[in-house]
Amino acid sequence: MKSLATIFLVFLTCLAVAGTIALVDRAQSVLYPSAEGATQVSTAHVNDAAGAVRLAEFATDLREKFALPQPADLVVFDDVRRGDANYASAQAVYPFLHRQLLCPECALSSSFSPNESVTRAQAAVVLVSILSAQDRVRLLSPEQTTDVLSQLDDADAVSPFARPYIATAVANGLLAPRAGNMLDPTQPYLRTEMAAFLDTVQHRFPPFAATASLHLAGGSAR
Repeated sequence: MKSLATIFLVFLTCLAVAGTIALVDRAQSVLYPSAEGATQVSTAHVNDAAGAVRLAEFATDLREKFALPQPADLVVFDDVRRGDANYASAQAVYPFLHRQLLCPECALSSSFSPNESVTRAQAAVVLVSILSAQDRVRLLSPEQTTDVLSQLDDADAVSPFARPYIATAVANGLLAPRAGNMLDPTQPYLRTEMAAFLDTVQHRFPPFAATASLHLAGGSAR
């Protein structure tokens, strides 16, 4: 009987110790998150702070900063209608989207997609198109384009038709390569990048004249 009592006492002691260890582990997990968990929280915070630029706000900012007029031929959108808050901005920016340059094989669409994130390649095409129309920058030649893009490891991911715009943006400091000398053309364009672009334009590419007119290219592809 004595040995049974001893075994039972040892069993109870083990249960108590195990419970104590479990409580300690749970407290440590709350007070000291794992490195992986901390990284995830930090990354989420950074991503939220940087923010991907949505097409609606992108169009609004560009319309205001560059005084973009309404095109002569208005577009009938499926998802942005006259009277909507984004209507004037969508019309003003649409001639510069050149969506067919980025995806020649894609079917044309009548949607503006205001809530979609702007990609880095799309931003480069639009920004260079506007600055080119306002005579602030010139598209690089085919030779210059090849030279600039040869320095980027993922330039082949860009459509050949959009490469002169991408190269012009990179060469003029309007779109900075990311870590690892990557263009990341399909990744979201961030608000921090947009702010840097506007600062660069203000200091390096002012209008040639206060009354510089905007020459809209006719028949722009969607």
